[in-house]
Amino acid sequence: MRFVVDGMLGRLARWLRLTGHDAVYVSELPLSNEEQDEFLLARAAEGYILLTSDRRLYQKSRRRGFMAALIQPGDLPAQLLELFRAVPTLEIDLENSRCPVCNGELREASPEEVEGSVPASVRESQEVFWRCTSCGKIYWRGTHWKRILETLEEFRRRRVEARA
Repeated sequence: MRFVVDGMLGRLARWLRLTGHDAVYVSELPLSNEEQDEFLLARAAEGYILLTSDRRLYQKSRRRGFMAALIQPGDLPAQLLELFRAVPTLEIDLENSRCPVCNGELREASPEEVEGSVPASVRESQEVFWRCTSCGKIYWRGTHWKRILETLEEFRRRRVEARA
Protein backbone atom coordinates (compact mmCIF):
# COMPACT_ATOMS: atom_id res chain seq x y z
CA MET A 1 0.00 0.00 0.00
CA ARG A 2 1.04 3.58 -0.59
CA PHE A 3 0.65 6.25 2.07
CA VAL A 4 1.26 9.96 2.26
CA VAL A 5 1.79 11.07 5.86
CA ASP A 6 1.49 14.53 7.42
CA GLY A 7 4.18 16.21 9.49
CA MET A 8 2.80 15.17 12.88
CA LEU A 9 3.03 11.43 12.19
CA GLY A 10 6.70 10.89 11.36
CA ARG A 11 7.17 7.89 13.61
CA LEU A 12 4.17 6.20 12.02
CA ALA A 13 5.61 6.91 8.55
CA ARG A 14 8.87 5.19 9.51
CA TRP A 15 6.95 2.23 10.89
CA LEU A 16 4.90 1.89 7.74
CA ARG A 17 8.18 1.70 5.84
CA LEU A 18 9.49 -0.96 8.22
CA THR A 19 6.34 -2.99 7.64
CA GLY A 20 6.75 -3.00 3.87
CA HIS A 21 4.72 0.01 2.76
CA ASP A 22 5.61 2.96 0.56
CA ALA A 23 5.19 5.94 2.92
CA VAL A 24 5.92 9.48 1.75
CA TYR A 25 6.51 11.68 4.81
CA VAL A 26 5.79 15.28 3.92
CA SER A 27 8.15 16.77 6.53
CA GLU A 28 11.10 15.25 4.66
CA LEU A 29 10.31 17.50 1.70
CA PRO A 30 11.36 21.16 1.39
CA LEU A 31 7.80 22.54 1.41
CA SER A 32 6.02 25.32 3.29
CA ASN A 33 2.97 24.40 5.41
CA GLU A 34 0.62 25.51 2.63
CA GLU A 35 2.60 23.55 0.05
CA GLN A 36 2.54 20.49 2.33
CA ASP A 37 -1.27 20.44 2.38
CA GLU A 38 -1.36 20.80 -1.42
CA PHE A 39 1.20 18.00 -1.78
CA LEU A 40 -0.73 15.71 0.58
CA LEU A 41 -3.98 16.23 -1.33
CA ALA A 42 -2.26 15.79 -4.71
CA ARG A 43 -0.80 12.44 -3.62
CA ALA A 44 -4.20 11.38 -2.23
CA ALA A 45 -5.69 12.19 -5.65
CA GLU A 46 -3.11 9.78 -7.14
CA GLY A 47 -4.35 6.95 -4.90
CA TYR A 48 -2.11 7.31 -1.87
CA ILE A 49 -3.89 6.84 1.45
CA LEU A 50 -3.64 10.11 3.37
CA LEU A 51 -2.74 9.82 7.05
CA THR A 52 -3.19 13.04 8.98
CA SER A 53 -3.78 14.37 12.46
CA ASP A 54 -5.36 17.52 10.99
CA ARG A 55 -9.16 17.23 11.16
CA ARG A 56 -9.65 19.99 8.56
CA LEU A 57 -7.34 18.30 6.05
CA TYR A 58 -8.95 14.93 6.74
CA GLN A 59 -12.44 16.31 6.10
CA LYS A 60 -11.30 18.11 2.95
CA SER A 61 -9.78 14.92 1.57
CA ARG A 62 -12.87 12.84 2.38
CA ARG A 63 -15.15 15.41 0.69
CA ARG A 64 -13.04 14.95 -2.45
CA GLY A 65 -13.53 11.18 -2.23
CA PHE A 66 -9.96 10.35 -1.22
CA MET A 67 -9.00 7.50 1.09
CA ALA A 68 -7.85 9.08 4.34
CA ALA A 69 -7.47 8.25 8.02
CA LEU A 70 -7.50 10.66 10.94
CA ILE A 71 -4.72 9.50 13.27
CA GLN A 72 -4.05 11.15 16.63
CA PRO A 73 -0.45 11.91 17.60
CA GLY A 74 0.61 9.70 20.48
CA ASP A 75 2.08 6.33 21.16
CA LEU A 76 2.78 4.11 18.20
CA PRO A 77 0.67 1.05 19.16
CA ALA A 78 -2.38 3.34 19.51
CA GLN A 79 -1.66 4.90 16.11
CA LEU A 80 -1.31 1.47 14.52
CA LEU A 81 -4.63 0.46 16.05
CA GLU A 82 -6.33 3.57 14.60
CA LEU A 83 -4.75 2.85 11.23
CA PHE A 84 -5.96 -0.76 11.18
CA ARG A 85 -9.48 0.41 12.00
CA ALA A 86 -9.35 2.81 9.04
CA VAL A 87 -7.57 0.40 6.67
CA PRO A 88 -8.55 -3.15 7.71
CA THR A 89 -6.74 -4.72 4.73
CA LEU A 90 -3.38 -3.34 5.90
CA GLU A 91 -0.73 -6.02 6.34
CA ILE A 92 2.50 -6.08 8.30
CA ASP A 93 5.28 -7.54 6.17
CA LEU A 94 8.65 -7.31 7.89
CA GLU A 95 10.24 -9.39 5.12
CA ASN A 96 9.72 -6.54 2.64
CA SER A 97 10.75 -3.60 4.80
CA ARG A 98 11.66 -0.32 3.18
CA CYS A 99 14.31 2.08 4.45
CA PRO A 100 12.78 3.91 7.44
CA VAL A 101 15.04 6.90 6.73
CA CYS A 102 14.36 7.59 3.03
CA ASN A 103 11.66 5.09 1.93
CA GLY A 104 14.06 3.39 -0.51
CA GLU A 105 14.00 -0.32 -1.24
CA LEU A 106 16.23 -2.61 0.81
CA ARG A 107 18.38 -5.27 -0.83
CA GLU A 108 20.09 -8.11 0.99
CA ALA A 109 23.86 -7.77 1.44
CA SER A 110 26.45 -10.25 2.67
CA PRO A 111 28.87 -9.56 5.55
CA GLU A 112 31.61 -9.19 2.96
CA GLU A 113 29.65 -6.52 1.08
CA VAL A 114 29.27 -4.35 4.19
CA GLU A 115 32.87 -4.69 5.39
CA GLY A 116 34.15 -1.29 6.42
CA SER A 117 30.61 0.09 6.67
CA VAL A 118 29.60 -1.57 9.95
CA PRO A 119 31.60 -2.35 13.09
CA ALA A 120 33.62 -5.56 12.82
CA SER A 121 31.81 -7.06 15.82
CA VAL A 122 28.46 -6.56 14.08
CA ARG A 123 29.74 -7.96 10.79
CA GLU A 124 31.06 -11.04 12.60
CA SER A 125 27.89 -11.62 14.64
CA GLN A 126 25.34 -11.16 11.83
CA GLU A 127 24.81 -13.29 8.75
CA VAL A 128 22.40 -11.07 6.84
CA PHE A 129 22.41 -7.35 6.19
CA TRP A 130 20.23 -5.07 4.10
CA ARG A 131 21.41 -1.99 2.22
CA CYS A 132 19.11 0.80 1.08
CA THR A 133 19.25 1.22 -2.69
CA SER A 134 18.66 4.97 -2.31
CA CYS A 135 20.64 6.27 0.66
CA GLY A 136 23.04 3.34 1.22
CA LYS A 137 22.18 2.93 4.92
CA ILE A 138 22.84 -0.58 6.20
CA TYR A 139 20.51 -2.52 8.49
CA TRP A 140 20.71 -5.77 10.44
CA ARG A 141 18.61 -7.52 13.06
CA GLY A 142 20.32 -6.23 16.18
CA THR A 143 18.94 -5.14 19.54
CA HIS A 144 16.63 -2.63 17.85
CA TRP A 145 14.88 -5.57 16.16
CA LYS A 146 13.75 -6.83 19.56
CA ARG A 147 12.17 -3.43 20.29
CA ILE A 148 10.41 -3.49 16.93
CA LEU A 149 8.93 -6.90 17.71
CA GLU A 150 7.93 -5.76 21.23
CA THR A 151 6.08 -2.76 19.78
CA LEU A 152 4.25 -4.99 17.31
CA GLU A 153 3.34 -7.38 20.11
CA GLU A 154 1.91 -4.48 22.15
CA PHE A 155 -0.11 -3.39 19.13
CA ARG A 156 -1.45 -6.93 18.65
CA ARG A 157 -2.37 -7.15 22.34
CA ARG A 158 -4.32 -3.88 22.13
CA ARG A 159 -5.99 -5.02 18.94
CA VAL A 160 -7.27 -8.18 20.62
CA GLU A 161 -8.50 -6.15 23.61
CA ALA A 162 -10.29 -3.71 21.30
CA ARG A 163 -12.18 -6.57 19.67
CA ALA A 164 -13.34 -8.00 23.01
